[in-house]
Amino acid sequence: MVEAVGLNVFKFPARMIPGCDLLTDSGTTTMTMRQWSQLLLGDESYGSNEGYFEFKEQVVETFGPQWENRDKNFENVFLFHQGRAAEAGLFTCLGRILKSSRAPYYFIPSNGHFDTTQANIEANGFEARNLFCKEALAKDQQARFKGNMDVAGLEALLDDPKMRERIPLVYLTVTNNTGGGQPVSLENIRKVSELSHSYGIPLMFDACRFAENAWFIQQFEPGYADKSISEVVRLMFEQVDGFHISLKKDGLVNIGGALVVKENGFLNKNYPELQGALTGHQVLVEGHPTYGGLAGRDLKGAVEGLKTVVSHGFLDYRISQVQRFGAWVDEACGADVVVKPVGGHAIYLDLDKFFAGTGLADGQFPGISLTALMLVAGHRCCELGIYSFGRNVDGKEIPPDPRVNNVRAAVPRLCYEDIDLRAAAEAFGVLYQQRGRIPGIEVIYGQELPMRHFISRFRFKR
Repeated sequence: MVEAVGLNVFKFPARMIPGCDLLTDSGTTTMTMRQWSQLLLGDESYGSNEGYFEFKEQVVETFGPQWENRDKNFENVFLFHQGRAAEAGLFTCLGRILKSSRAPYYFIPSNGHFDTTQANIEANGFEARNLFCKEALAKDQQARFKGNMDVAGLEALLDDPKMRERIPLVYLTVTNNTGGGQPVSLENIRKVSELSHSYGIPLMFDACRFAENAWFIQQFEPGYADKSISEVVRLMFEQVDGFHISLKKDGLVNIGGALVVKENGFLNKNYPELQGALTGHQVLVEGHPTYGGLAGRDLKGAVEGLKTVVSHGFLDYRISQVQRFGAWVDEACGADVVVKPVGGHAIYLDLDKFFAGTGLADGQFPGISLTALMLVAGHRCCELGIYSFGRNVDGKEIPPDPRVNNVRAAVPRLCYEDIDLRAAAEAFGVLYQQRGRIPGIEVIYGQELPMRHFISRFRFKR
């Protein structure tokens, strides 16, 4: 079956995976009893269902009073069926407002755009530009906040008037999924905010794993040990002008997304037509703005999820399990192959370390081979490296710059026992011991397509 689906882990039937499905932590959460109780109370009215009003109230409760919708002539909470749709809504509308004949004239700096964010940015004529911090580029295993943005790099861009005019907004992803699930410090968030705002440029969060990021701040950044997770979250979100979130991550639900705009923030001030454009976009692609492509029961579940996710007990258990998983993989491999420090939602295997000395070249995409063989072993994970983040232009492979080359094993929330993850770690260990025998792959379909890792087909080189 692995060969029948062209070695593509996304195409493999989930029901046939006997071990751990670590493809993603998005929408794979086991919901709590409180969430299930709310699903039974869902109001499925087409317009202005009960869950919509509860969700808006919970946004204020979780993220802070500055997110309240005071101007009743405009909406500031835009619902979508998932985070990717929220990204698409933002950049589709922003692209129309800033339409340029010199595309990609505008570019979006970030600490690390994830694949779908980058794709939505580029699909609307912008360039996605990553500014990884020096600790991430140096693969510093002691640095606690490797998800940080390179502030000096951003400052150099903003100080140049010709570059500054090309930057419609600045982006921070919390946690930094592209960079190994690494957190962003509150100090870095504040510095990026101050710098962006000093030039009147909006700062946005990709807030998919905001609660996990707050846990790392509370645990490891000086000055916040006596703060609750909820307090740290509010401190984080004071710094930004808007955020989008996949509720399938730290919303703890199986479907849902949102885009939220601060009424007195720079995003609203700089693009006053954006809110109306977003409402029109919602109506066109998602339905009435008060359900945004979601069932009313899903909104109820998300409200309860946003309450649960900021609890210390939940986050302590969730993140410590991921960290134990990382240690088990290194132990099974007998080598230091996991990106460290381990992040909050997944472990990342450094493919350059894993395949060092085997002679497998980038063009043979060994990360695809590894994920295909993990499927044979009964576990599913995904390559997030030179194939996922690279591209093929006119027959030439262009790797991601800065270089990213990992396999990610994302741990769904509240799904697996430690014994399950130990089995997956042992499978990685067996493949590491036999890594010299792992063949490269050939791409037989989709190498030149956008978001190619979702749809490509491969075969092992004979």
